[in-house]
Amino acid sequence: MAAGPAGRRDFTEWGIVASGQGGCRIASQLFTRTDNPGIDDRIVLINTNDTDIQESLDRVDAQLAIDRDTITREHVALFGPSDGAGNDFFDGEQYAEEGFDEIFRPINNTAQSDALLYSVALGGGTGNGSVPYVIDQFAQAPDEGSVARLDREATWLGGIPQFVVAAWPFRGEGVQRYFNAVCGLSRLLMREDGSPNADMTILASNARLKQLADENDDAERVRGAISDEDLVNRRIISALDLFISAGRLADDTIDVKDYARQPQTRGAYHGTFGTELGKPVGLDLDVAIENAANNTFVPLDPSTSEAVYVVVRAPEQQIVDGTITAGDVRSSVADWKQEHGLDRAVGMQTLSKAPAGGNTFDVLVFLAGFDLTPLMEESWSWDRYEGERDSRRQNRSRERISRVERLESNLREYRNNLEE
Repeated sequence: MAAGPAGRRDFTEWGIVASGQGGCRIASQLFTRTDNPGIDDRIVLINTNDTDIQESLDRVDAQLAIDRDTITREHVALFGPSDGAGNDFFDGEQYAEEGFDEIFRPINNTAQSDALLYSVALGGGTGNGSVPYVIDQFAQAPDEGSVARLDREATWLGGIPQFVVAAWPFRGEGVQRYFNAVCGLSRLLMREDGSPNADMTILASNARLKQLADENDDAERVRGAISDEDLVNRRIISALDLFISAGRLADDTIDVKDYARQPQTRGAYHGTFGTELGKPVGLDLDVAIENAANNTFVPLDPSTSEAVYVVVRAPEQQIVDGTITAGDVRSSVADWKQEHGLDRAVGMQTLSKAPAGGNTFDVLVFLAGFDLTPLMEESWSWDRYEGERDSRRQNRSRERISRVERLESNLREYRNNLEE
């Protein structure tokens, strides 16, 4: 956590690692808002193709808070062939293994971080192939003393939580992307031996986010001022900002490890966000929490969740004046959990201070360990996965077919264990 006056630690410091075109488009927006001390400039973009990275930066070029040349020099890592992984996550993983030295170097510059957060589009090949592999390698570092055959020590990652924001494909994308998404989710949740991989995989469905109503965003979309993809990414970044704010200048601070360790006691390694933003102070907190839970970033039944976290962020002066209190938040969260039959769910709540003035507040609901069936049914995701899996059996190597079968078996077992 970052130091305040006299060395006091005021907030959690996150290192951001984005891989692949989709992941880099999400994280590149963070270069426009480096006033967030939870992140600052601890951001790394990795890809096989520099053109894709520069295109991601082009989309936010006018708002960049860091010199473009500095980003390219200090925050970018290229690995593998420049023509990319061809939407094949097997190749993306192989290139990450072969080019791990290039990947490791800029990430190592975030060594003072309290946690790493990866962003990836699960439908792709480069990010979807590399991120689960990188997480696995870093998690092994304390035992092996080095990572992916590197001579340098990498034990600084020992005990540092590794989170992932993983985007599910838009509706109408090709079956290959749904095949990649199912395999990628399995690899993020578990290594192939069935042991846990990422500490927490935060899912966001592009199709679902596109549908969520927001008057300001929808007005921009109607004017053609923002694409569907940029709209989705902006909503993800807004939620991440709230998620991170719980670890700084807050009552009942949620430590970054709390987000992972409590769900893990229930066998849960996946979650998602729901938000309600810009509500007038004085609005019933129960209503705002309910609305946030209805705006989850993937389709789900909240009552199936194993963990519930609620972050309310309000202007500091409104908190000082007692207009909104930590007790109000605790009471409202307890009422909401009781209404939805979630009294036994683990989790926490916090009231986070926004340094600026104003008369509005934001709510983030983070749910973990919920039933994944609605996501697998969205856009016939599982059916499309199975169709692509079966077609591959005719023209792919036996080794790759066997790996897919293990990934599917792992994912089925994970889901079954949550239902017990």
